[in-house]
Amino acid sequence: MIMMVINKNKLKKIIVFVLIVLFIVAGIIYTIKNKTLDTMDILDLAGNNQPYTMGTNENSDYVAITCNVDLGWEDEYIQKILEILDKENVKITFAVTGKWAEKNEDKLLQMKDKGHEIANHGYQHLNYDTLSYDENLNQIKKSKDIIDSITKTDSRFFQAPSGAFGEETVKAANDLGYVCYKWNVDTIDWMDKDNPQNIINRIKKKDIKNGSIVLMHPTKATTMCLEDIISIIRTKGYLPGKLSDVFSK
Repeated sequence: MIMMVINKNKLKKIIVFVLIVLFIVAGIIYTIKNKTLDTMDILDLAGNNQPYTMGTNENSDYVAITCNVDLGWEDEYIQKILEILDKENVKITFAVTGKWAEKNEDKLLQMKDKGHEIANHGYQHLNYDTLSYDENLNQIKKSKDIIDSITKTDSRFFQAPSGAFGEETVKAANDLGYVCYKWNVDTIDWMDKDNPQNIINRIKKKDIKNGSIVLMHPTKATTMCLEDIISIIRTKGYLPGKLSDVFSK
């Protein structure tokens, strides 16, 4: 009788263990099938992992600085950022939305005329990972047509707003000839708009290396610590520059 109780207890434990394992496995499978494609998870048709968080040019000594610009950001700080970049003799990549570009042709041309690179940030700030292929294509192409028409150049790089890439986002961007990118060094300046020292301390702790991509936005704090960010990059032995400086041609 005692043996039967022991066996029943063991059986119950085995059943519970099996159920837990099955539950975990089911959860992993569900996550893999349904997750939004994240950094380095997406294989494009050429076999390259996109969106990239690092440049692909291993022979480059550059670190790319990118600045996302959209309606709602503090446009009054863009001029100051451009002045600082002029002073430091640094050219960066500004990723702009088509909607912003429509309303700010003069600022966009000023960026371009000063030698900065212009990237596509979609037409408007949506969750692109939730959009269909056609919706992604429409948003990205609409922005491309606006940006390229104003700057008279072919934009090469694309970043989805908030870095929210879905599989259809990458497909649509690739079909339009874009290289999809994110970042590996985030200033998180939007969280510390009035605390430049927090941004400086954060960047000092980051693992900045050859080909790193830094993300920033036009904020008051950014104008107060941009020189420090550039100095940190240089102190680590790298040159601050554009996306095209860290990606192979």
